[in-house]
Amino acid sequence: MNANEAEQEDTREELDLVSIEMPKDAVKVNEAYEEVFLLYTEGKPVEWKHNRVVEQKKECVNVMLDDAHTVTIYQSQSLLSLRGSTGSVLWDPSILLSRLFLSKDAQSFFNLSTEHTHILELGAGCGLVGITLAPLVKSITLTDQQMVLPLLWKNVKRNLGEDVANGKVSVVELVWTKGNKEDGGIDRDIMRQRWDYVVVCDCVYNEFIVDILVATIARCCRAGRGKYKFDYQGKGLDPDEQEVVQSVKNTIAIIALELRSDTVHWSFLEELVKMFFVWRLPARMLDQEFEKGYVVYLCWLKKEHEEEQ
Repeated sequence: MNANEAEQEDTREELDLVSIEMPKDAVKVNEAYEEVFLLYTEGKPVEWKHNRVVEQKKECVNVMLDDAHTVTIYQSQSLLSLRGSTGSVLWDPSILLSRLFLSKDAQSFFNLSTEHTHILELGAGCGLVGITLAPLVKSITLTDQQMVLPLLWKNVKRNLGEDVANGKVSVVELVWTKGNKEDGGIDRDIMRQRWDYVVVCDCVYNEFIVDILVATIARCCRAGRGKYKFDYQGKGLDPDEQEVVQSVKNTIAIIALELRSDTVHWSFLEELVKMFFVWRLPARMLDQEFEKGYVVYLCWLKKEHEEEQ
């Protein structure tokens, strides 16, 4: 077997770990420096303008995602002024990702289902992405820092009152950490659930938090694996648990970013590729308004990192 054939075999093996069929024009990311060089020379337009779509200074905005979906979002400039708090206003990638999930091709691509899809979002902020996803899946849990939760709840209840009442949508605090629950880590209920997707939208903006963010994504992608590891066919499980056991396929992290800082982006990818297989979705899958200046990565744990460490 020559080098090219060996690489193709490795690619087939890593794609077999997940339940989606990767587009042929998706880009496999093996090396952080090469990816950043490509993105910031070809993928970032000269006329790029930061946050050119959102209106952050308005207390309340109506976000039109497509002809059939408009979401009302409340924002807070006062919270934004607090150190470490960026989730109290909208950012462009939240609109990008919301429009992506609503596109017909993407719904089929991600196999979203109200019967079996469970999603966890890290850094949900104002809640736009989670509010968009809620009608498309069986359950969704939105997480952020404690200071952001009241605003997040307000938006969730405003747009998803019925889904909140029937338990389909939940909002909880999640502190990014490398450690265990005792060290201020992830809620036990989150770690008991097996997630189909972990969504991370525009949470990469500071190089000093990238290692702890990647560690948190990894822990959430491992969540629930032990409970169903013994039998992925569902045998011996209670009826209400069988729907969770779809296959042995890995949880996929969906990460949307705006191309702001090449240094921060490089630092994040350096950490990510150590533990995850990383693929970038082709620009054609994104809304035309976001084809340049933004990226969406799909990531899943490498075999040697699948078990809790």
